[in-house]
Amino acid sequence: MDVSPMVFFSYENFNTAIDTKKEGKYMFLFGKKGKKSTQTAALSQTAQNTQVKRAAHGQAAQAVTETEEEKAARKQAEKEAAIAAYKEKRELTLRRFFEIAELPFPEKFEALADHPVSDFTADPRRLTPDSVFMYWQVGPLSSGYSEDPLERAANTGCLFIITNQPCDFENSLLITDTNEDGYSVITDAYIRASHYIRSIHKAKVIALTGSVGKTSTKEMIESVLRAHYKKPLVSRGNNNSMFSITRNIQKLRRPTNVYLQEVGAFAPRTIEISAKQLEADMAVYTNIGVSHVESYGSREELIKDKLSLSTYGKPDGLAFVNCDDEILMAHPFTQKVITYSLKNDSAMYFAKNIERTAEAGLRFTIVDRPAGEEHEAEVFVPGGHNVLNAVVAYAVGKALKLKIEEIIEGIAAYRPSGMRQNIIHPCGYHIFADCYNSSLLAIENTLSAMDDIPVADGGRRIAVLGDILALGDISEETHRQIAGVLAKHKVDLLLGYGINIRLTVEEAGKLGIEAKFFDNREDLEAEILHIRKPEDLILFKASHAVNLGSCIDRLFGTDINESSSIAHKQFRLEIHGDFEYYIFETSASIKTYLGTDEKVEIPSSIEAEVTDELHETDVKRVLAVEKIGKTAFRGNQYVKEVILPESIIRIRDGAFKGSSIVHFEGSDSLLSIGEEAFADCPMLETVKISPNTLEIGKKVLENSPHAVLQYK
Repeated sequence: MDVSPMVFFSYENFNTAIDTKKEGKYMFLFGKKGKKSTQTAALSQTAQNTQVKRAAHGQAAQAVTETEEEKAARKQAEKEAAIAAYKEKRELTLRRFFEIAELPFPEKFEALADHPVSDFTADPRRLTPDSVFMYWQVGPLSSGYSEDPLERAANTGCLFIITNQPCDFENSLLITDTNEDGYSVITDAYIRASHYIRSIHKAKVIALTGSVGKTSTKEMIESVLRAHYKKPLVSRGNNNSMFSITRNIQKLRRPTNVYLQEVGAFAPRTIEISAKQLEADMAVYTNIGVSHVESYGSREELIKDKLSLSTYGKPDGLAFVNCDDEILMAHPFTQKVITYSLKNDSAMYFAKNIERTAEAGLRFTIVDRPAGEEHEAEVFVPGGHNVLNAVVAYAVGKALKLKIEEIIEGIAAYRPSGMRQNIIHPCGYHIFADCYNSSLLAIENTLSAMDDIPVADGGRRIAVLGDILALGDISEETHRQIAGVLAKHKVDLLLGYGINIRLTVEEAGKLGIEAKFFDNREDLEAEILHIRKPEDLILFKASHAVNLGSCIDRLFGTDINESSSIAHKQFRLEIHGDFEYYIFETSASIKTYLGTDEKVEIPSSIEAEVTDELHETDVKRVLAVEKIGKTAFRGNQYVKEVILPESIIRIRDGAFKGSSIVHFEGSDSLLSIGEEAFADCPMLETVKISPNTLEIGKKVLENSPHAVLQYK
């Protein structure tokens, strides 16, 4: 049977489709969404023909029932045929790639026409011998990196380069044309190629954008999806650009049922382009604020771009709209609108009866007006905005026809991580880390969440706030407004760090809020060290480039900033002496010891050039060596003794696991030792630490039979 025109959502949906009978006819789900065949399938026709033949041979002229073996064989054959059709569409040659990108194929490369294309990318770091590299430089939509991408592509090796820049690579095509909007035509080709890959998959595509809370909303929805789907494709971290979307689209594989993508705004048309790539079945909008308005030139242009997710989504798709946002509600959406709200009972989905729990979470009722139902739910994180996230996650789950119990289970399973509204308790202190991004609305949401977190007797709520960046002409006004937001919440002390946050500190003082300003990180950290108490709750909130996460790491021995930076590749690797280091903006961490010495003395600092994003300068700094990484000495069979400087504040999980170390002595500055840090060390005798080391991970000496933990 020829099933080449068919593309199914999943193997399961495929089998469901062919098992569905209506008036004795098999019904098949075809490529276009919602369209069902009204004709008898070829399989059904074959069965009818067999019936006629049997009747002709004297057999009873009645319906023939398939045996289980026949049914299984048929299903297997149809499944294989569908897979083959899918592979045919997915497996591209160079000529076919040019066709879908709508570029003329150069005759001089005819010898390469049938060469398979594994992938295409605008990132020279991700090239393979069968990759097509697309690189252009025109306007804010340029694809580019600081390190000569064309030279790197040529040296790394790839199948073909399409670019608007001069290139010596033999297999390359120079296209200097621009479209009517003034952008490179390679941009349009890149979009078409991305959209083709997306179009051959019938996974439901959920695109999400907004000015505040995109990632936390995405993670809440993801938690609901994982309660039902085995393999949802979800964008990681802040990988929300058009280039990240292309990488994710190419990860789509059967049987992925759903693809959830966060979409970010960086410059004019960036969301529009992402929208064309994704053609989303569902567009989720959190809110419209002023983040990145500096890049767009005006708030109007920013709003126009953000709302394009719906404009270029599936015509029969859904737009999930926060009806608490006036800008969103004023927009004439082209898709069917599903409204959600924190408390507005005119919304299709909203929350009521919100109350705190002893676990610093919230219990509430989700009202499902379309179904005329109410369901009790709970989140184990503070803040009303997380209730709002839960409501939209519920609405998305309902649209995907998930079971109510799965949705509620997924909402309860959500936990923040990294530097986004993460409550941690390092070394007996209480930290509210929310310094991945910032805006006026984000600060208000975070302070509301802080109000919900219990504080011990005698404890204070301390807010460490840094600058909000990328505000352009409204920066001064916004930073002054923060003080008014602080006055509405339970803040005992404000510590401000940055440049423009000085304005917040000034206004806060006028309102009677105790506040101090610091223009350098060292003074800020010294102040926190001086005043902190275990009973305090300390909030860290700023734009990511202010780098408050590094303050948390240094002050409390965590690796919250380092882990986030490594996850998002915001670091450099450099070799100094016998050590390979992760180089961050304000510190260095040992990645690997490369030497063969038995006695190793770790340096307290190294000198390196770093980018100070807050002040937008490249500077040479002396960086303290603060951490020993997971793989630093793991499995090393040379080292016997390690001398630690006072700069080291943390040893990460498994740092010395499986090594030949015999003696280890920590410094007075060492605050924490990770799990299994000295596990599987057969020669280890002593691990001496200071009483200042307040956290020791699980199984730290597991399978190290002679080791003794001693306090100095």
